[in-house]
Amino acid sequence: MKQYVIFLLIVITLLSGCVGEKTVKTGDNISVDYTGTLLNGKVFDTSIESVAKENNLSNRGSEYKPIKFTVGKGQMIKGFDEDVIGMKVGETRKLTIPPEKAYGLINSQMIQAIPILQEIPTTRVLPKNFEVPLRQFEGVLGPDHKKGEIVKIPETNINLTILNIPSDNSSNVSLSYNLKMGDELWTQGAPWNETVVKIDDKNITLRANVSKNDIVQLEGAPWNTTILGLDNINITLRHNPIQETVVPGRFGQMKVSFNETSIILDQNPELAGQTLIFNVTVVSIDK
Repeated sequence: MKQYVIFLLIVITLLSGCVGEKTVKTGDNISVDYTGTLLNGKVFDTSIESVAKENNLSNRGSEYKPIKFTVGKGQMIKGFDEDVIGMKVGETRKLTIPPEKAYGLINSQMIQAIPILQEIPTTRVLPKNFEVPLRQFEGVLGPDHKKGEIVKIPETNINLTILNIPSDNSSNVSLSYNLKMGDELWTQGAPWNETVVKIDDKNITLRANVSKNDIVQLEGAPWNTTILGLDNINITLRHNPIQETVVPGRFGQMKVSFNETSIILDQNPELAGQTLIFNVTVVSIDK
């Protein structure tokens, strides 16, 4: 009888250990170590410093350690969230995640092509007088201005005369450019200065101050641009190729690359269209 009792205690102990072992469920707070690779074997991310060094990954700006997240809360890509369910502490699993459950398919509408060779007008025309909403005017130049006052557009040397200013936000401020023939205008970040070449009752004409073979920097562009030629009508530009790079874009990061004829601006997520493979080890589970 004694031996039977001992046997039962052993069985209960073993069963309780198996039944009570934690597995990942939706809503759990877990931490995992991971290494992410593409189908070609290239490692693109990892939580493990030694793996990052082996694959020449740049530091992510934070220390390498297991990543913590709540399962099912959308903090990870969908496939990662789904495929860790059922894992145990210490278990390692290979997750193969298609684009639809990762960063999505490539959206062609988020890709723009710009010709390497471009022509733009040598001159541009400004209306001599113009209007802007009072709220917009005060957002740039501040409140408490009056009719007849001369104000300067920030980060330029361009002066404006206030022709009329309303008393309520529903109306517009009337302004006039305070310019004369021969004035040279500059704007911070612009690729070149401009000279006033014509003024009539309605318009002001500005001409770009550039010369053939000048190399200029277009605002926000990671490449530079050479002036191939110019006449009284057009400036011919050549955008000079650079290696593929990633820069800030309207919707996050934007990939910039060159081919023989065009600059390709791709605002898709960097891993869009890719099947991702993760080797994941569960470090902890907090129910």
